[in-house]
Amino acid sequence: MLSRLIKHLIAKFYIRVVAFWLALKAKDLSVTAIVLTILMVSYAISPIDLIPDFIPVLGYLDELVIIPTLLYLINAITKKTTTEKYLGIAIRHLEMGNKPIFKLGIIIVISSWILVALVIFNLTN
Repeated sequence: MLSRLIKHLIAKFYIRVVAFWLALKAKDLSVTAIVLTILMVSYAISPIDLIPDFIPVLGYLDELVIIPTLLYLINAITKKTTTEKYLGIAIRHLEMGNKPIFKLGIIIVISSWILVALVIFNLTN
């Protein structure tokens, strides 16, 4: 029962991630929504996580907090008609078996790791 609910929530989040990714590609978002969407899509779609999943609890907890929070913020500042339009497009996109690819996301996540490493290095020296 609980696992079915979690899978359902993850599917809904994923559709929204794809919807905003498509809106981003179509340049149909405000400047603030563009920045938040780049961060969210980078994090959600990138095969590299900021906190790797093999780290117990934190590996998944970050995704359960960061992605929904960014989705909430993007949704709050995006016109409802735009969100609904791209949700429909995202559902059709996924039904055709298309998966989003966001190469910039990999660069952003790797850059984040480097930035964290530099901060830690500077704090320890």
